[in-house]
Amino acid sequence: MAGIVPGGHMTALTYADGDAVPSRPRTDAERAAAASRRWRSVWRLHFYAGMLSMPFILLMALTGLVILYTQPIEDLTQGDIRTIEPAGDMVPLGTQAAAVEAAYPDATVYDVTPPGDAERATRFWLDDGSVAGMHVFVNPYTAEVTGEVKPGSGIVGLANRLHGFLNNETVTVRLPAVAALWDGDAVWREYVVGDLILELLGVWTLALVFSGLYLWWPRRSASTGSKGARRLLTIRRGVSGRARWRDLHGFGGVLMTLVMVLTIVSGMGWSTYWAEQFNSLAEEVTPGEPVDAPASPLGERGDLDRFGNQIPWATGDFDIPASYAPPLDGTAPAPLSLDAVAALAVEEGMRPGYTISFPSNETDEAGNVVYGSFTLYNSWPRTTGEARDLFVDQFTGEVLAEQRVYGLGTVYRGMDYLVSTHMGTQLGIVSRIFMTLLCVLSIWAVVSGFVMFWKRRRPGTAGLPRRPVDVRLSKRLGLIALALAVVFPQWGVSALVVLALDRFVIRTVRPLRVAFGQP
Repeated sequence: MAGIVPGGHMTALTYADGDAVPSRPRTDAERAAAASRRWRSVWRLHFYAGMLSMPFILLMALTGLVILYTQPIEDLTQGDIRTIEPAGDMVPLGTQAAAVEAAYPDATVYDVTPPGDAERATRFWLDDGSVAGMHVFVNPYTAEVTGEVKPGSGIVGLANRLHGFLNNETVTVRLPAVAALWDGDAVWREYVVGDLILELLGVWTLALVFSGLYLWWPRRSASTGSKGARRLLTIRRGVSGRARWRDLHGFGGVLMTLVMVLTIVSGMGWSTYWAEQFNSLAEEVTPGEPVDAPASPLGERGDLDRFGNQIPWATGDFDIPASYAPPLDGTAPAPLSLDAVAALAVEEGMRPGYTISFPSNETDEAGNVVYGSFTLYNSWPRTTGEARDLFVDQFTGEVLAEQRVYGLGTVYRGMDYLVSTHMGTQLGIVSRIFMTLLCVLSIWAVVSGFVMFWKRRRPGTAGLPRRPVDVRLSKRLGLIALALAVVFPQWGVSALVVLALDRFVIRTVRPLRVAFGQP
């Protein structure tokens, strides 16, 4: 009869008849070896994730800093166009619009952003036949055109494009959409390749953060059971060389862990693939109440989008309501003046810096004219509570519909809080400081990580940690990896590819095996 040995972890032996009996407890050396295998396995995962995500982190941090400080950068580089000296009372918006139409007779004015303060020029957006159109700025005190800017031009425009889709949104690929399981739409859909790459690298950055936190977390000694000398948020004194760099690298990484995770998840709200699946599921789980007003055939909110994400990220498919125009003895009805609409915006409490999108009119299949409505919305930068759209009848000024915080469900609203924090607007200067620190610490993490790699790299190898013969992950890390694969299925596929390359290619080709540090 088998007895139980007190203390330690039990393993199982099997008698000849198949009955399992408890064996001796594992020795300290065996426990230390098992812990070492797990630690080296995670270290190798951390290295692979770093190789994939380090260029992404640098790109996002550098372009993110530019986007965070868009206004001061634009004021510095285009101050003679965007800023003016206050001089008495502002002239009517209608007069300013007439000056723009006179200066650009072949273009069509589509919207106007009245000055948010006394030192800002009025901005008009024009369709001049180009893809992005142009922004024209007008001195609101003199109605003089101060200049024009192509949306997306300059360092800010380049930063936005690189940050969003690697400056190329023309290359697409068809992929199966998980949302097809519940939204009833097509299974295979088109997605922007550049956006997919950024999205995938973003999830690999999450794997980098979680594995790095595991490696840095203070743990008990396998032999003594006591805590190590290093603490979670301290840098050890008296260490030098690679150990010093490791402390500096890990300390900065721990400081930014929470903000980094929230920033990556919120950034997914703009992504091509994951955001579509998330938005569809969010509507299933917490359906909202979008505006209920007579729709015009004039397009959707997304059709009014201008470069720089002026249209809230979740409202692109909202229909634009139609205005009601009573017959006037065969004459065309007269729309409200821009100044009347601006006065209405003030009366309705729109935030300074709001935008007025002009109505468009179309003739339907029956030959009847369908009149669009003015669309008033609070542009970036704004907080989630300031997200607001007003659809105004172009003839009577009646508010046909109003959308606050999009009218979508709780999940949407929660995501938008993260998005606004990501943009550095939700908590004002506090979120701006946090996001600036995140960008700076991210750059430091990449630099210090590369220095550590270079210091430990063995000649003739790629510098990877040696791969244990028996690769093991703890159950906790295994569950985290499984959760990432479920929430981000595209990452799960890529992780399987990396594991397959590591196991079946690198281990079987001797030069690769030596270079990648495998036994």
